[in-house]
Amino acid sequence: MSYVQLVVEDLQWVSAYWEDLTESRLPGTPRPWRHPNLTSDQQYERDRQAWQERLDRSSVAPGEHPAPLDLGILDTMLDVLVRADDLAAAVAEHAGVPTLAPPRLGDADARPYLEFAAKHMTDELTHYAAPIARGMVTQVAHALALTFDGQRLDVECPWCRGITPENPAGGTRTWRVRELPGNLVAIVCENLCEPPSKDVGTWWRGAPVWPLSEWDWLAKRVERAETKVKAVA
Repeated sequence: MSYVQLVVEDLQWVSAYWEDLTESRLPGTPRPWRHPNLTSDQQYERDRQAWQERLDRSSVAPGEHPAPLDLGILDTMLDVLVRADDLAAAVAEHAGVPTLAPPRLGDADARPYLEFAAKHMTDELTHYAAPIARGMVTQVAHALALTFDGQRLDVECPWCRGITPENPAGGTRTWRVRELPGNLVAIVCENLCEPPSKDVGTWWRGAPVWPLSEWDWLAKRVERAETKVKAVA
């Protein structure tokens, strides 16, 4: 997999989760990764702080706003939007194509800039774009509580099927979510198996690693492997 493709996949991943990020602005938005339930006092205090912050930022009169907003999510959205806009401008200049109009006041959609940057990404820009794209992936993943460093996954690696010297019959869960150096959130197979190079995003300390942007592909690969096992059984 080329460096350009890795950067493009990161940008596309952020774009794909933008709608989820937008919806999570409202505290209490139902989602599988929602944070632990707050007590009524904690909920009241967070709502009060969000409401006060909203008043400080705008001229909306009390009672006119339908609901408090999660300021942490808003900050993440704004930061990603600024990064995406700056990256799209740099890509446009390098590629010699017209730049996109900057975001208008009240327009908080980073997807046009993410998709523009992904479309016009080149090898020469990957050294500049890669850390920006990876940083946005990490921001969104943490904002949506999609990652838990150290979490063991209840799935068997399609390439080693959990077969270890201690357990030759297999079935061992060998995948764990890790936050690696450089803020790289990834799944690591701790069995040190050796999948084909084309099936591995990168390597860390001799272990195969699949960055967050590859998890959708990885889930499909696991599903195919499990289907084959069931068919044989």
